[in-house]
Amino acid sequence: MDGFGRTQIHVDPGPGALVRALSHVPPCNPRELSGIVLSHKHLDHANDVNVMIEAMTSGGFRRRGVLLAPQDALEGEPVVFPYVQRFVERIEVAKERSGPHRIGDVEVHTSVRHVHAVETYGLHFRYEGRVLSYLPCGRYFEGLAGDYAAHKPDVLIVNVLRYRDSMDVDHLTFDRARDVLAAVRPRVAVLQHFGTKMLEQNPERLARELEDELGIRVMAAYDNMLLDVETEVAAIAG
Repeated sequence: MDGFGRTQIHVDPGPGALVRALSHVPPCNPRELSGIVLSHKHLDHANDVNVMIEAMTSGGFRRRGVLLAPQDALEGEPVVFPYVQRFVERIEVAKERSGPHRIGDVEVHTSVRHVHAVETYGLHFRYEGRVLSYLPCGRYFEGLAGDYAAHKPDVLIVNVLRYRDSMDVDHLTFDRARDVLAAVRPRVAVLQHFGTKMLEQNPERLARELEDELGIRVMAAYDNMLLDVETEVAAIAG
C-alpha cells in the first residue's frame, strides 16, 4: 500500500511477492518499507513473508520495520521463522478488534475474527481522515458486515474467491460480497482474490453490475493495479 505519506506497507506477501515488487514499474524497494502485515498465515497470503522481511532489513543487518501478524503466524507452527522475527524492530500481535497499531504515520485496526481455518483478521488502515479497509478470506456470518461498517471505510477491498459455493468452504461468495457491500457502503469497493469460477464469470462485468445495483464505485482488481485513493474518493464526492 503506497501513497500514505512516506509510509509503505506490504500486506499479505504471498508467493512471488519479492519478485513482483522488484519487477514493478517503478520498482517497489523492500528496503523502503515501514512494515509488513499479515491478515492470516495461509501460504497464498504469507509464503514470502520471511523473504520480504529479509529484504526489508537487508538480510537482518539493518534491524528495522514493523511486523503485524496474528499469534498463530508467530508461534506453534509459525509461518514467520523465529530467526527472521529478530530482524524487525517491532512485532505487534493482531488480535480481535485490536489497535491502533502504528506503522509510520498510519494507524491499523483489526476486525472481528473471521470464520476461517486459521486465525484471520480484517484490517482497517487510517491516515489523515481516510480509512481503507481490507476484508480477507473467511466465511460470511452475522455481524461481519456490521463490524466493517462501524469503521466507515472510504475504500473497502474484499476477497471474493467463489462465485457460487457448492463446496461449503470458508470464503465469501459473490452474493455474500454483495450483501457486505450493501451494508457497509464504502465510497469505493475493490473485488479481488478470485477463484477459477469467479474468473470465468468476468469480474469486470460483475463489478459493473454491482456498481449499477448499489450506486457505489465498484472495481475488479487486476495484476499490477494501482489505486489512487484520493482521486477515486474525490471523484465520488464530486
